[in-house]
Amino acid sequence: MLHTQGLLFFLPTLLLVPLRVLGQFNNQNLTNTTQAFAAAKIVPDVLSSFNPAALLGVEFTDPSTNQSVNVTPGILLSMEQTMKEPQFFLTANVTIPSTIPYVLVIVDPDAPMPQNNTESQFRHMLGGDFHVDNSSKLVNTSAALSDFVNPTPPVGSGPHRYVILAFIQPADFNSTAPKLVNASTPRNNFNLTTFGEAVNLGSPIAGTYFLTGPSSNSTNSSATTSSTSPSSSSSSTATSSGSLKAHDVGSKVTWGLTICLTMYALVF
Repeated sequence: MLHTQGLLFFLPTLLLVPLRVLGQFNNQNLTNTTQAFAAAKIVPDVLSSFNPAALLGVEFTDPSTNQSVNVTPGILLSMEQTMKEPQFFLTANVTIPSTIPYVLVIVDPDAPMPQNNTESQFRHMLGGDFHVDNSSKLVNTSAALSDFVNPTPPVGSGPHRYVILAFIQPADFNSTAPKLVNASTPRNNFNLTTFGEAVNLGSPIAGTYFLTGPSSNSTNSSATTSSTSPSSSSSSTATSSGSLKAHDVGSKVTWGLTICLTMYALVF
């Protein structure tokens, strides 16, 4: 209910501000991402369901080569490649106004090791007030509740899943969220579902994930969006009914965003 109110709060603004066009949107990539989340058991390990309405792009910069490393769902990256805070991009099949704020979160459900995840979920980043700029980049306009901490899986661990999600920011997020998460709040044993319910975060509108293991186990992937990622392989094994279900937007937040933006695009 609060999310519906939040969307209504933005409706007058939608009619007044110029739109930022968010580049190319590929429905197959949306399908691949949804299937990759299911194949990697991010649903249900992190989320109870995942029905995205947009694509979340994530771009690291490899400090040793200064080259861009684009995240495709399930790509294996080294700790060196993920050392610096990435850039985030949001694209959809409709235009999105620059005034809508978003919350970004990165969690590791496999801490300290996938085979013994007693510290799940580890919160690698949590921040609000992200807005889309002219290049579809999500730009933060306030301090994060949890600054980015790079992946450091311990020796002997298998690769960890690092899950990155974007949410529409609730109207009262800046007053409610700091009461639960701040610089002194432990990062381990964070529960995104519990936090989300407390601040009325709703369901994510976009997301992706990557894998990182200890240095001895990680391969130095080049900056590519290779079709050999798990998202591509999972798409060949998923059933057609699963694909249809993945595109059935069941949450009020995702439904509200899609309808709201589509109506705006049709009118203008």
